[in-house]
Amino acid sequence: MPWKLYRFKYEDYPEYSARITGHYAGDLLIIEEEGELSERTVELIKENFGIQKNARTFNIEPKDMMKLPIEKLPEEDREILIKAMEKLDASSKLHVEYRYQPNFD
Repeated sequence: MPWKLYRFKYEDYPEYSARITGHYAGDLLIIEEEGELSERTVELIKENFGIQKNARTFNIEPKDMMKLPIEKLPEEDREILIKAMEKLDASSKLHVEYRYQPNFD
């Protein structure tokens, strides 16, 4: 399954920490991989949100969670999405991305 589900979370990176590490102050993006989704699940989500069929990446905001067709999704994907949704807060979102992994066998 080449579709990856990530959770993007923005954390404040305060100025005093930035001075110590020599980086810029501001938001820090933390990316956590939550799992893989099947092609069928991604198709259902795209249909439900009106996303183009050829889109290789899209986001799901916390405000859109109630629009997900949870009851129509395969059990494995449903569990992955529910676990990821439980971790969301106002400064995070889910990101779905197509990640081709060639097999050289």
